[in-house]
Amino acid sequence: MRYALTNGTIYSGYTTAQGYAVLFENGQILDLVQTDEIPEDFIKLDANGGIICPGFVDLQVNGGGGVYFTQYPTLESLNTIRDAHLQFGTTSFLPTVISAFQDKILQTIDAVHLAMQQSPSTFLGMHLEGPFFSPEKPGAHDTACIRTATHEELDVLLEAGKDVITYLTLAPECVEEGVLKRLAESGIVLSAGHSMATYDQALHFFNNGVTAVTHLYNAMSGIDTKQPGLAAATLDYGQAWTGIIVDGHHCHPYAVRLAKKMLAEKLFLVSDCAACVGSDIPFTDFGNFKSFYRNGRCETEDGRLAGSALTMLEAVQNTVNMVGLEVDEAIRMATLYPAQVMKLENRVGQLVPGAAANLVVLGQDLQLQQVWVDGQEVALAK
Repeated sequence: MRYALTNGTIYSGYTTAQGYAVLFENGQILDLVQTDEIPEDFIKLDANGGIICPGFVDLQVNGGGGVYFTQYPTLESLNTIRDAHLQFGTTSFLPTVISAFQDKILQTIDAVHLAMQQSPSTFLGMHLEGPFFSPEKPGAHDTACIRTATHEELDVLLEAGKDVITYLTLAPECVEEGVLKRLAESGIVLSAGHSMATYDQALHFFNNGVTAVTHLYNAMSGIDTKQPGLAAATLDYGQAWTGIIVDGHHCHPYAVRLAKKMLAEKLFLVSDCAACVGSDIPFTDFGNFKSFYRNGRCETEDGRLAGSALTMLEAVQNTVNMVGLEVDEAIRMATLYPAQVMKLENRVGQLVPGAAANLVVLGQDLQLQQVWVDGQEVALAK
């Protein structure tokens, strides 16, 4: 079928257009045309005066629908997580694997590989968050799994994870230079996180293969004026792609505004969401600890943050309503910029000819109205 989504304000990349329609067919965007130029053989779809934008792109999805992917590394789990996040407008994402032993990581690679074959515009690869962390900044990760990267382990992971592991969070100061160089040359996006890097170390790594930073301000050395660390270097350097969790818990709205002023288009939204998204489960049991869903937070029993209960829809809403950014920029932070991180902006994150027909329609109040994936409308829960 050939469709024309019309009667809305189109936000795509740097384009804001009224009086236009998005044409799509067979799961792909064909063009943006003026409404009076819609071909007669297209079925017109009404956006009811809302906002038409690309589906959200989330580079850090731990779980959803009651499932934590690292715990249950199967294609079935990934489809459950996908279905949960579609209900909140996320149409493309990186399933994220937290620090684990090698056999578990290999299982996750197999599952993501199958998912990528099944739905390539939804599953963009895999974010391996750990296990090569600073033991001083484990966050809620299992410290028993945190270890030093070796060439022997890389032999296994790079072979099994070729074209699957596309994003890797590590503490670069804990990785031998030769290993870091090898990882950088593999084409994987290297992101600094769970790190105690000093300011000088961080700048060195930014110039030697590390191109991103994971959940700014959290689980990293900070902005101490006498001993500045990774967070300070990220803001000062200004060129590393930087994810941020805008849920009101991981960082103050002021800190988001500061990051935006310093990083501009390099700052993008992530959810870092846990299994509770799209589910009513009260906690996730990891064996060595439990992550509880309380008062909009995911936290350990002693109150430490353990991922988030955030959706990308809420992240966009919070960026506008809590932080004070403009709607078009908040949408870019959830669509174009994360797609650019992965060099996939011609496939997802924009409504351009040849891109996947992954679309979201929001009301002017930023409430979700419609979701389309590969040109198919998603039934939204009432």
